[in-house]
Amino acid sequence: MNKKDLETTSATPLYRQIADKLESEITRGIYPPGSKIPTEFELAESLDVSRVTVRKALAELTDKGLITRRSGKGSFVSGKKLQHGVQGSVVSFSEMCRMAGMEPGARTVRIAREEPSPEEARLLGLKAGEGMIVTERIRTADGTPVLLERNRYGELFSFLLGEDLNDRSLYRLLHSRGIVPHHASKTVDLVFAGNAEARELGIAVGYPLLRIEELVRGEGDSFTMLSTQLCVGDRFRLRF
Repeated sequence: MNKKDLETTSATPLYRQIADKLESEITRGIYPPGSKIPTEFELAESLDVSRVTVRKALAELTDKGLITRRSGKGSFVSGKKLQHGVQGSVVSFSEMCRMAGMEPGARTVRIAREEPSPEEARLLGLKAGEGMIVTERIRTADGTPVLLERNRYGELFSFLLGEDLNDRSLYRLLHSRGIVPHHASKTVDLVFAGNAEARELGIAVGYPLLRIEELVRGEGDSFTMLSTQLCVGDRFRLRF
């Protein structure tokens, strides 16, 4: 991009023209995810505009989630982000990936029957002495680990003990058995990766994670499942 790309007589402010041009270049792959874009100084020099104008353009791209600005290092093109709804809708991870143009994947960590905590037993509606089914998986987007998923279920889901859940949509499997998640209540908070999470997700200890707790119910409360998702913070965007 150079100053010939800008229309000084246009009603569109210069900073907006610069932001639009950079967004187009990012979209076309001229600046691929993870790459560094020119600095404020370089852009101001090549476009013959003030650094304040360039700074406003970069702020727009940052607000859109297209670039990440790192203090002392410059601005970098963000990778694709998955959009996770935090209201009552139920959307599978596989659907989230495909909506973002990414290929979903899964690696099973374990599938087991466990003794529930009193709170888990209450939420799942378990009878005294009844166990729960637990599945833990690493979810990937385009091969990159982005989420650690731990789900808990009642005995209705005991068939999962014999299933291969690698690279497979759980919700599609449930639908095939007539088990249809209908709505979910969710809570979201920020936690930090411990040793186990860092190892499984390929991130540093202490890296920020979005923890999304879901209580998923079938229509007419025909069943309940609990889900805890630890999402790599900079790979997700929450949608309200």
